[in-house]
Amino acid sequence: MMAFFFLISGIFFVIPVLGYSKISMNPQQYELSNFPGINQTQYIFGSFFSNLSIMLLFLVPVLTMRSFAEEKRQETLELLFTYPLSDFEIVAGKQLGVSLLFGTLLVPLLGYLAVFRWLGGEFDWGPVWLGFLGFCLLGTAYLAAGVFISSLTKSPIVSALGTFSVLLLFWLLDSARDVAAGPWARVFSELSPLAHYKNFTLGILDAQDMVFFFFFFLYFLFLTLRSIETRNWKN
Repeated sequence: MMAFFFLISGIFFVIPVLGYSKISMNPQQYELSNFPGINQTQYIFGSFFSNLSIMLLFLVPVLTMRSFAEEKRQETLELLFTYPLSDFEIVAGKQLGVSLLFGTLLVPLLGYLAVFRWLGGEFDWGPVWLGFLGFCLLGTAYLAAGVFISSLTKSPIVSALGTFSVLLLFWLLDSARDVAAGPWARVFSELSPLAHYKNFTLGILDAQDMVFFFFFFLYFLFLTLRSIETRNWKN
């Protein structure tokens, strides 16, 4: 999975770099005579982080599919409940595990910055770090949703498909806000994780976006706790 992630993310990084290089050779051909006014950071890294969000649709289901579903399938979850751990500690441990794995995928991405500087490129550190922050927040929020779906089933495959479907629904909300009108457009925009993530890719830090991801994460963490507590709802 890591090899797949680095392969696709590398492609997503190379494409805007080559595109920017091609345009800079002959900006008049692309009707960009005032080429120095184009933000190099936004063109390359803004596109890079925007494209990375697509990968989460496939990455998150794989990372979270076994978190609880595999425990249920192998009937080891009941053994886990006998340990001197609270339900919150169990859920937090699962969430922390997948989050740390996700974090290890992000560290090598910093190498792209070194490669870009080695090639002679220049960028603003602020928007780039905000892009990384936004991707971390979006990924962590999606992971919380994936862990919740995994707690609902004994099948890792069903968990992966369910998580993909939920994330696809959130992805479609961003498209729906572009075609909707009136108050519905505002509703779709407020509920869309991608709409809040786009500000980070543009180098914009808005407290509202950070609050959204914080409550998004807490909401699915709460649902996961309620899900594993259903074992106590027996007559």
